[in-house]
Amino acid sequence: MAGDLQEEIKSIAEKIPGCRYVSLVGYDGITVTQHIVEANFDVSLYDAEVSSIMLASKEVRESLELGHEKELIWLTENSFFIIHPVSEEYFIYACLKSSDSNPGVARITLNKAKPVIKKIIYPDSAS
Repeated sequence: MAGDLQEEIKSIAEKIPGCRYVSLVGYDGITVTQHIVEANFDVSLYDAEVSSIMLASKEVRESLELGHEKELIWLTENSFFIIHPVSEEYFIYACLKSSDSNPGVARITLNKAKPVIKKIIYPDSAS
């Protein structure tokens, strides 16, 4: 399972122009796997902090009865984050450069990869 996940995450990162890294993270903030293309910072720290954002988003979504979360996009001065929940336990996200990147390709690539990742994590469940 771990090797398959790592290969899938690496494949995602390599398809996205301007990608710094891609991570699969638990909502508890623990990194499951990641592929770093170009990052001069502690990616695991970012994973933990992004999980805090996802937990806050989940709380608001549930409080306002907004339904299932499909995607969260967060643009800062330095980075572009595209975050996709995989299940109630995990999410995947790509961190892109704020310029010279392609968020559209990232969105499509992550969306296509979600069912593949879900099948690797939960091989016995019907999706």
